[in-house]
Amino acid sequence: MKRIPALILAAALLVCLGSCAGRTPSIKDTVAGKTYVRERGGFGGDFTLTLNADGSYEYYEGALSSYLGAGTWSIEDDTVVLRETSGYDFVFRFSLKDGALIYSAEGSDPFLYVKAEDGDRFLPADKQ
Repeated sequence: MKRIPALILAAALLVCLGSCAGRTPSIKDTVAGKTYVRERGGFGGDFTLTLNADGSYEYYEGALSSYLGAGTWSIEDDTVVLRETSGYDFVFRFSLKDGALIYSAEGSDPFLYVKAEDGDRFLPADKQ
């Protein structure tokens, strides 16, 4: 009799492990908690963009900029959307390709000091 509950528990664990192992990470899981660096540089240094796990973000266009942009980010369809909350009403859109954030000029506002172009790549800082 003790074998039946043990067998049921073992079967449940196998089902759970099997379903978790095949799970593809979402875009949010992939980008959350990471810092990205613009491949083409910034305004006198690295242009960095950090997507925090709590849904907030910060960006810094480079050493010659005194502006630190900040706001909230979300996923809309397959697009990472950043909404500025630190003084400007900016929106920035990115797609994700091969681990890099790809800037989409369409539907995005310009950054203050760096002229980002459609297709600019922001690479994970740990891949630099």
